[in-house]
Amino acid sequence: MRFMVFEKLRYLTADVEQHLAHHHALGRTFGIEITLNDPSFLRSLDDAAYERLARDLKGYELSVHLPFYGLNIGCYDRWIADYSERTLREGLEFCARLNIKTAVTHTTIPALLGSHSWNPWLSRFLERKARLELHARAHGVSLRWENTYEEDFVLFDAMIAQDPDTRFCLDVGHVRCFAKRPATDFINHLGDRIAHMHLHDNDGTDDHHWPLGKGDVDYPAIAAALPRTALDTAVFELEPADFKESLPQIERHFGTQLTP
Repeated sequence: MRFMVFEKLRYLTADVEQHLAHHHALGRTFGIEITLNDPSFLRSLDDAAYERLARDLKGYELSVHLPFYGLNIGCYDRWIADYSERTLREGLEFCARLNIKTAVTHTTIPALLGSHSWNPWLSRFLERKARLELHARAHGVSLRWENTYEEDFVLFDAMIAQDPDTRFCLDVGHVRCFAKRPATDFINHLGDRIAHMHLHDNDGTDDHHWPLGKGDVDYPAIAAALPRTALDTAVFELEPADFKESLPQIERHFGTQLTP
């Protein structure tokens, strides 16, 4: 299994060696999930910037978190949906430039979606999801869909019905604060369709991204349930200081998988 820590793209374009010092811990090197949280910055990269990134990140296992702020590929407003799809495609092209084979994207479901809006939103979402999957495969990228505000499995079941090869990223912090149910419910339901996880902590009141152990995400139960998944990548979505604070918990819950 690949273990990674998230890093915002901007931070990887300056003083990389110092910024990635915390990736060397517990006798191993943790990979990097590059977070494309600023599409404008992504669009500013020139060929020289891509060459520096390829050089500076050589030797690290890599994945990419595609842009997400404000995006909604199922939006009724076609301009917003078009922009959202185009922005996600730009993220996939970033993957291709750096030969990165794994990308995570939010489902882009709105936090509040009325029952009367659900079926039209779902239809528009599935149409664009299918196009994005084709675009990803054309670039040699495995796309994993991350849960955000979903409280149940209705959306995921619809995605699987459309494409049984759909793969998911289970964000256990999102499950705790938005779904209000155990992460193991999602693991039991999605099983080996879970290929990716985002790991951080909270107490159910907000998406705090606290160090592991500061909140009440049930990591012992999650670790015990991992054999029911097809997990190949686990990402600690933590700032450097919070990642360092989490190391004893990481070793406690995932030590048997932490082979150098």
